[in-house]
Amino acid sequence: MTKRKVFISYRRDDTAGFSQAIHDRLVEHLPKDQVFMDVLGIEPGADFVKRLESTVDNCDVLLALIGKRWAGEDGTGRARIHDPQDWVRVEIAAAIRRGVRVIPVLLDGASMPAVESLPEELRPLVRMNAADVRTSRLNADVWDLTGSTIVALGGKWPPDEPGGKIYAVLASIYALFAGAVVLFVMIGSMFMTEVGMPTVLGTLFFVLNSVLLLRLPIHQWVRTLTRQRALTIGAVIHLIGFAVMSAGATEVDGVMIFVFGIVPAASLFLASFAMKRLVQS
Repeated sequence: MTKRKVFISYRRDDTAGFSQAIHDRLVEHLPKDQVFMDVLGIEPGADFVKRLESTVDNCDVLLALIGKRWAGEDGTGRARIHDPQDWVRVEIAAAIRRGVRVIPVLLDGASMPAVESLPEELRPLVRMNAADVRTSRLNADVWDLTGSTIVALGGKWPPDEPGGKIYAVLASIYALFAGAVVLFVMIGSMFMTEVGMPTVLGTLFFVLNSVLLLRLPIHQWVRTLTRQRALTIGAVIHLIGFAVMSAGATEVDGVMIFVFGIVPAASLFLASFAMKRLVQS
């Protein structure tokens, strides 16, 4: 992807922590000098006005963060967005004039402003498809917004992660392991008067862990996990599941602990460490 820039337009007293969360996620996938947010992007001593105008003029995507107080008030009850010197207005108007891709981002249930409430130069904004970012789905919504932004910049989403083949093999092997445990417990239940609760809970931990490692889209949190983090969490969950299952066993020897407890967890931890090194290299 060629080096292109994204500008985050926001009003400080309107966006709370949303602007920072969006900025932080973007710089995980883009170089910092490609993501501009006025507080972080303007050097001390620089002319704020000239720097802002120059940056907007050279950006390729502008994210217009719109909260419930986006129009602003100047203390007299008049909306600041109608002031020709209001910088939120200046930023968005400059982007619209230049034909920059503008993505309205509606924050925490905010709605798109009515067309008649906007200055003439901002009215095209209401025709642009908006993205939603909500507190209740912050991680997933910011992830989706990051994807839309990178695609608009000409990039690929989701990004390629290193170690994909190794991860796929490990996740598949663990899923087979969890399936074998389920099958073993089902067969064992046919010859036992009852299956203990620790066995059932331990089996459930293994199944849920395989779902996490496969990163199946059962929840927004799982969908946004990186491979490295999924492996780390998977190792911990495996140890918990094995400990719970072992609590219900009348006898657990050292070989069983090593083969079914330590080896799978250690493999996941080592793979997580290797994945982290690949990302950093």
